Amino acid sequence: MSDAAPSKPRRMSPWLRHGLEFGPVLIFFAVMQFTDVFLATGVLMALMTASALTAFLIEGRVSGLILFGLVTVLAFGTLTLALHDEGFIKIRPSIYFATLTAVLVFGLFIGRVFLKSLFEYAFQIDDDGWRKLTWRMAGFFALLSGANFFVAQTFSLDTWATYKVFGVPVLTVLFMMAQTPLLLKHQLPDEKAGPEPKGE
Repeated sequence: MSDAAPSKPRRMSPWLRHGLEFGPVLIFFAVMQFTDVFLATGVLMALMTASALTAFLIEGRVSGLILFGLVTVLAFGTLTLALHDEGFIKIRPSIYFATLTAVLVFGLFIGRVFLKSLFEYAFQIDDDGWRKLTWRMAGFFALLSGANFFVAQTFSLDTWATYKVFGVPVLTVLFMMAQTPLLLKHQLPDEKAGPEPKGE
């Protein structure tokens, strides 16, 4: 008897994935409007933990982005609550995006394309496309890091929270839309399509 074909890894639907990534931030914003940033930070820490556990239960693993986001939220959230200083949770996105930039660039220098392992479920492009997209994503993350630092240091807490919750997703969508020509140019052939029939 032949061995059974290995089962494909379970994948969350895109809507659920986005919900786990952005839902906690939206609830953080809502809680902060009715209470304060410290209670909202505690809620964010709990929800990010729940999101990571949900991803693990569904897929049997936690993506690098969700895991790293959880670690930074727990670290900076703990500092925010322990020292009663909102500055830590405000600066967290800058540290998060700066670290992603450094990791992506470091990976390219050692011949590793870390972005591919994170987004291969979403894009099917060749290795040259992944390298180009990685450079662009690294630059975009560096921009987000600097922008968050500027907003956090220059504007009020409410303005920063609004930028974090609504501004960053809008900028991300616009950035990804701008990558459409690159993705189309380097898109891999559809594996489901069979070979073209040969003429008799």
